[in-house]
Amino acid sequence: MKKFANLAAGLVLTAALAVSVTACTPTKNNPAQAAAQSAHDHDHEPSTTPDGAAVETVDGAEEKKNMVVTEDPAVTVCVYSMKDDHSGLKQNMDTIDGEELDAQKLIDKMAELGVLEKDIKVNSFEDKDGVLTLDLSSLEKKDDRLLLLAISNTFVQNYDAKTLKLKVDGKEVGEMEFVKKWKEISADQLK
Repeated sequence: MKKFANLAAGLVLTAALAVSVTACTPTKNNPAQAAAQSAHDHDHEPSTTPDGAAVETVDGAEEKKNMVVTEDPAVTVCVYSMKDDHSGLKQNMDTIDGEELDAQKLIDKMAELGVLEKDIKVNSFEDKDGVLTLDLSSLEKKDDRLLLLAISNTFVQNYDAKTLKLKVDGKEVGEMEFVKKWKEISADQLK
């Protein structure tokens, strides 16, 4: 019986501690308590600048003003390329520098990944109601249907478009759509 009484007393004490800790924790339901806790934390942990000097802040405004971004902005892109044995396509996730998608940077990324030859320039690029028109300065293998599929899938997917009209130095090469079953396509099927 004595063990039962000690166990019951321990449970009551544990419950009382849990209630007291919960009552002291700021919650969304008690804005005054949360504000007081925030002011208390703010008074006891002053903000500092990189050189260690204390800074007075109001709602973090000073921190935001002095915030330093350490990374350059980048856009994640999906680039389609040929498998090493040229038997089909593979998908690569990478980034291009900048805050928004850029056709020349996407072409440069394709060259970096070995899909296209280097130094290809975008003569013009237009996105009109989901129809992309891309005019490249050159393209050595414009008869390689697997390469054309890699270019079209890359541009149509990244620009969330319907089709890509591809031109090389002003001459139309073709109009292509995104091929959803790109994993199943082989170079032999495209001949």
